Amino acid sequence: MRGLMTGRGAAAGRPCEIPMSFMAVVQNALAHAWRILLEQVAEGQFAICGQEEDTITERLYMILDDLYTNEPDTIQGFSSFQFPVREGNLANRAGDKRDNQPDLAFRPLRGHLNTRSSAMAAIFVECKPIDSAHPIGSTYCKTGISRFVREDYAWAVDRAIMLGYVRNICPLPDGLAYVLGSEAGKANYRVYEELAYLSRTEHGDKVYCSVHQRESTTPSAPTPNQPITLHHLWLTSEKPCEFTRCKI
Repeated sequence: MRGLMTGRGAAAGRPCEIPMSFMAVVQNALAHAWRILLEQVAEGQFAICGQEEDTITERLYMILDDLYTNEPDTIQGFSSFQFPVREGNLANRAGDKRDNQPDLAFRPLRGHLNTRSSAMAAIFVECKPIDSAHPIGSTYCKTGISRFVREDYAWAVDRAIMLGYVRNICPLPDGLAYVLGSEAGKANYRVYEELAYLSRTEHGDKVYCSVHQRESTTPSAPTPNQPITLHHLWLTSEKPCEFTRCKI
């Protein structure tokens, strides 16, 4: 019983399956919030160019707050979730790192998922800027995707989201496939299934997915691990901040 109360009981079973319909709700919410952010940029209230990742994510979070509180019906299915959480501290699967902070977490309301841990059963979103100062390999993959692979994030669920703020000219899937499709990328990020087209948001943003083996089990988490499916959603501005291009 103690293990269940602390969330460690979730490590004893298979990852909780997140329905694709719930993934679509979160992707649509992020895409819709981004359009509102772009309106603020056009009105001179905010600047995406040159901003730190946390500043952009904080602004998106506050837009999501306003939508959830005042206009939940704007995004179909949004009311089936709890209020989104930003940088909530959670332990990794091994239990030796207590303060992991996924950028955003969307938890369906109680009873919507078959889970033994409501804390760990969420759609976790890791956000990364993409530009010349933040290359795909060293930023999006090494400090983003790797956190899911080594089970710092989302170890109790079967899928999560990588969100890209594209500030240069870098297309999805080619920009990401250049890294994940290389021999080094396949090995470093334990690619189990390569990038594949998945869907579009209600605003027309393409969503791709890749599947990654997670790292080996530990004495504190002896159950064989399962692959994680990462959804990749890249959001762009009407005009790029810079005209550099990523490798494709």
